[in-house]
Amino acid sequence: MASKTEKQVWETFVRRPGDLKEGDEIPMVLRDLTPGRKKYRMRHVVATVRRNAEEAMDLLRVRTVVGVQLPETWGIKIVRDLPIEIQGKPYRDFYEALKTAAAKNSQP
Repeated sequence: MASKTEKQVWETFVRRPGDLKEGDEIPMVLRDLTPGRKKYRMRHVVATVRRNAEEAMDLLRVRTVVGVQLPETWGIKIVRDLPIEIQGKPYRDFYEALKTAAAKNSQP
């Protein structure tokens, strides 16, 4: 985990770069790239992103589904965590299952 002064670095994969909309709450899978014991841990979250990271935001590196890293680094603020296990059918659309889990998790 990052120290108090160091920002955490996360990585996510998107089908299309246009799927990232600034200011919207977006369900996503994050992988921790911060050096240390928890490097590469995975989290399902709902987060907001910005093209220019603000002071209170962590850093987000974005890759396409085939692994090509996009040139810009985004800012990310995690709104809430989602369950690590998500209901869905094997070999179906994972992004759709993630959206469904986010919708279920937002209801009290």
